[in-house]
Amino acid sequence: MNKKNIFTSPLALSFWFPLLIMLSYFIYRGMSPFGTSSVLTVDLGQQYIDQFAAFKHTLISHPSSFFYSFSNALGGDMISEWAYYLMSPFNLIYLFVPLMQLPAAILIVTVLKFGTAGLSMAYLLKSLRLQKNYYVSLFAINYALSGWFIANDLNLLWLDAAILLPLLILQLEQLFNRPTYWRYALILGLTIISNYYIAYMIIIFITIYFIWRMTWPNQIQPRWQTLKHFVVGSLVGGALSAWLILPTYYQLKLGKAQYSSDWSLKFDNNPLKLLFKLVPGSFDFNQMQTGQANFYVSAFILIVLLTFFTTKTLNWTVKLGGATILILLFLATTWAPLTLIFHGFQYPVWYPYRFSFIISFFMIYLAALSWQPNWRPNSSTIIIILLMLVAFIAYALTMNHQIAYISHQSVAIFVSLFLLTLALMLFKQHQRLWLPILFFITTISLASNVILSLNRFSYLTNTEYQTSVKSLNIADKTLKKDNSWYRVAQTFQRTRGDAMMFDYYSGSHFSSALPKTTPNFFGNFGQPDGDNYVVYSNGSILSDALLGMKYVLTPNSQDHGRAGDPSTHLIGYRPDTIKYTLQSSKGTSNVLNNPYALPIAFSANSKALKTPMLYNNPLQNQGNLWQDLSGDATSPIHVANFQQAIGHNVNAPTAITGAILTKVNKAQPAKLNLQFTPETNDSYYLTLGSGLPIKEFDLLINNKVITQFSSYRHTVLVNLVTKAKNKPQTVTIRFKNTQSLVLNNFTLYRVDNNQFQKNNQQLKQHPIKITKRNERLITGEITTTKQQPLIMTTIPDAPGWHITLDGRAVSPDKVANYFIAVNTMPGKHTIQFKYTPPLFWSGLFMSLFALLVLILGLILKKTLARKRST
Repeated sequence: MNKKNIFTSPLALSFWFPLLIMLSYFIYRGMSPFGTSSVLTVDLGQQYIDQFAAFKHTLISHPSSFFYSFSNALGGDMISEWAYYLMSPFNLIYLFVPLMQLPAAILIVTVLKFGTAGLSMAYLLKSLRLQKNYYVSLFAINYALSGWFIANDLNLLWLDAAILLPLLILQLEQLFNRPTYWRYALILGLTIISNYYIAYMIIIFITIYFIWRMTWPNQIQPRWQTLKHFVVGSLVGGALSAWLILPTYYQLKLGKAQYSSDWSLKFDNNPLKLLFKLVPGSFDFNQMQTGQANFYVSAFILIVLLTFFTTKTLNWTVKLGGATILILLFLATTWAPLTLIFHGFQYPVWYPYRFSFIISFFMIYLAALSWQPNWRPNSSTIIIILLMLVAFIAYALTMNHQIAYISHQSVAIFVSLFLLTLALMLFKQHQRLWLPILFFITTISLASNVILSLNRFSYLTNTEYQTSVKSLNIADKTLKKDNSWYRVAQTFQRTRGDAMMFDYYSGSHFSSALPKTTPNFFGNFGQPDGDNYVVYSNGSILSDALLGMKYVLTPNSQDHGRAGDPSTHLIGYRPDTIKYTLQSSKGTSNVLNNPYALPIAFSANSKALKTPMLYNNPLQNQGNLWQDLSGDATSPIHVANFQQAIGHNVNAPTAITGAILTKVNKAQPAKLNLQFTPETNDSYYLTLGSGLPIKEFDLLINNKVITQFSSYRHTVLVNLVTKAKNKPQTVTIRFKNTQSLVLNNFTLYRVDNNQFQKNNQQLKQHPIKITKRNERLITGEITTTKQQPLIMTTIPDAPGWHITLDGRAVSPDKVANYFIAVNTMPGKHTIQFKYTPPLFWSGLFMSLFALLVLILGLILKKTLARKRST
């Protein structure tokens, strides 16, 4: 192919056209590297970018974190995260880009994926000879710029499987033409590896597609032979991905699979409203959360799709089957049972109907299968089309005030483009002029959807991103000087994935693959948690020490409150860190050194094996565990009392915990002041129950707002004051957008600092001396005593950890329903902790066997072909 064809052939145009459309939009929005904005928004800016940074750290610095990482909350499996987030080959681009320029690299990856989607669709159409010349591009760009791709342009992890769908269909079609399945198996395996979640939806579709295809008349090969190749190819394709999918499946059973959705026969939305998804710009932030399926295609596809049902060249059984599949796909976007089946039996959190790219694909495929450039609609077809258009306009006008994402303007754009396309169809086809005009109208149709949809979203500025990264990066340089094992706490964070971004160990994480035990533990220890995230923002001196939080990152007084500065990303308030030493103060952040931090393993009292975790009682849990680990007779935790309650436009309760506060005058501000005077220099903490949501009130200490993480679903812990003996303190509950508040689990506590320090010195007497370690292996020496025979670790217990004590395999115990511990005889011991994802070796064996089957099959086929030729 000469240079001209590289840029102007139908395949090339199918690649460059969607790429340039998206690139032009990003340039228009001034996104890095073309301006001060960035592509970062919603999950892309809060979750995926941190995973992309972790991808780079893994391949360049420590490959063992492909299996496990202590940057994953307090430690967690990583192979399942790679399977969901990071298996795209496009991610290799990030290896060559510094963290500061990562948003620009993400933009490049995004536009490349759009271009590749157009190329793969064009390759399918060309290979099956469904269309010729530049008509191939006309259909292909509709797929790459369809509604699902635009709505999910930020969900880069899903796009690869959608890119591979046309190639998978191509190889499935080849099963009907030749007695071989290796290409189909290979593409199926790659699709599953690229993203198992989207691949699952594709597998449902190709199964239905295959059944439909088997009903076609005039099959080239015997149907039983085609069926055999489909079954064997599917099994081999699945086996090729087993090395990744089997351990991922195991991890899903520990986390996401434990959450279930209620089954019913209801319709989740009004099916008629799906019509509005044909209007350009029919997507906004609310649709991103709880909207309907996105399958927008141009008016050209909608019109020529009619030819599939009217052409006489296709058998009626083919038409009936195609129509049935299309109806089934649309039904799955509204009827609950089918929706749940397509989504793995769970309703998705945000981004609903994640399979809707299949609808666009199938509409385009059916249209390309039947339409010919010389087709012109007859008068009856035109009348039917116009009547349907009039009915749609009438419905849109009546519903316009109820549908936020459409407007008179967007409906007018749709109608105008539809009528222009229909009018063009009435003329005889002259390729020199007719096709360029059709291409132009289609371009306007697709581009208008891009602009109207994405203009509704705000994006993180590149300046804000770089400011926050710079602050954390300066602090990280201090951390990297310490080669020991430690964790890092933060009172500010850019995202919950900062540890992934900067490659240190922390206590926060945001992931769909989070095991259920992790948020359970965080909830028990007074930290914000959810099904897919945990945040170590509300620590105490007890939890800091126990979890090995050797360093704490806090803002200093050097920033100016600009977007991205640490003071604008506060998540916690920690006056108890006054007892920590200042390690460094550079840029806009401080690094504090916690002298009480315990190592990852230390000898402790065996009483800790029986410490119960109380529900919604986090500081008592910390105190009880601390007491049992040290073997002390008393807990360092003591309940304290408020001495006076003063209401302002609200009743002042006599009993604080559980009190109901109600505004007297609903139109006026209201607050409750609670006063106490510390009798010691100890640390004082407050617990807040989930029945007192942070969005409904401000919490202040001495008129200073305590900024916290935005939500919590269990009782959380808040540090109030340390080293304030005999100094009066005022805690204020200030109403926001509510008329009443319930002081749920609202209790004041004091930590006995002297007892804490005494216990801490005791637990630090026999730490582990690490002799060898990587991300999935820790080997060390430790001494246990008669009083402290337990090797206590802060390694989260999980299937996959294998422990040897003095060369012999041992079964671990569990502390706090979460951490690994090993009971020993007193003395000096050598202990090793090694993690291997469950089912990894079984999956790897299956994949290697499947690969061997493919190779031997090809060798046998070539050998037989040579014998026939001789």
